[in-house]
Amino acid sequence: MAKKPPAPRRTPVKEAHHVLQDALLKADQGGAKDGQLGKHSAIAKSLGVSPSMLYKWREPAAQGSGQPNPLHRTALLVDLTGDTRIVDWLAQRAGGQFHPIENETTTANLDKAANALVREFGLLIADVADAIEDHRVTADETQELREKWNGIRKRAEAFVRRCEKGDFSPKG
Repeated sequence: MAKKPPAPRRTPVKEAHHVLQDALLKADQGGAKDGQLGKHSAIAKSLGVSPSMLYKWREPAAQGSGQPNPLHRTALLVDLTGDTRIVDWLAQRAGGQFHPIENETTTANLDKAANALVREFGLLIADVADAIEDHRVTADETQELREKWNGIRKRAEAFVRRCEKGDFSPKG
């Protein structure tokens, strides 16, 4: 069977101005009586900037106001401090959590990695079943489940990234 060509990553990281544009357009769909202009004015007022600044943040940096948008500034702050707790705080505010993707140097072929991932997920499901057997989950059980889940999630992300890169080791 012929080797498949690498699949292009289908979920590229968006440019900051596109993320802001999408967010502002989504805010417009909130059913404001006074429409887009009124919603943007309210957002701008809450941020302490002019509505025109919001529109400039929706443009590529080269065409914008010359002032970095909040996403660029936050990314720069993380880069300058080297502290990802900033991102974690933002993720928690949005109802999630931040876990950086660790670079795994693995020589295992993709088949073995897939089988290991499925096996680990099955073990996690068994652990969940064990934890709820007595109809309550303790803090220690919760912590253990969280740690196992985070580990599986990291390995699954690394697996998918390998697939996106076309990193298929020979079977063996």
